[in-house]
Amino acid sequence: MPRPKKERLVRRPPLYTEFKPAGVMRNSLKQVVLELDELEAIRLADYLGMDHSEAAEEMEISRSTFTRLVEKARKKIAVFLVEGLNLSIEGGNIHFRGNVIQCLDCGHMFNTGFDVNITKCPACGSERLVDLAGGFGHGACCRGHNHRGRR
Repeated sequence: MPRPKKERLVRRPPLYTEFKPAGVMRNSLKQVVLELDELEAIRLADYLGMDHSEAAEEMEISRSTFTRLVEKARKKIAVFLVEGLNLSIEGGNIHFRGNVIQCLDCGHMFNTGFDVNITKCPACGSERLVDLAGGFGHGACCRGHNHRGRR
């Protein structure tokens, strides 16, 4: 029986979760799913330029697991680009370190922790807020996972 997958830590939920070629209807495209931990590996290694050891420590996984995640994510992104598929970002065995809240009235987005209960937009005062971590089914489960060493 395989060992259970270790939960990976992701800095925050992504702002955008779907990408497709321009001018093509989404329902006519095959889909490739990039998991949240794979996106985080790409963000750390390719966007921020962190070395694999440092990035693995950030996600609280082994360096070899991190390297496998990056390779898997790069393959999926290459398939998406070359074959013109619909790329969807979802799933994975993760917890978020922080959250992003978006105001539906003014569009303002702001980073927050899970220990803060925000009910009004700091920019316009609106109460119409969207919790991006909540959109992935996360929030309460992530409270104890937002600092290194805490479980």
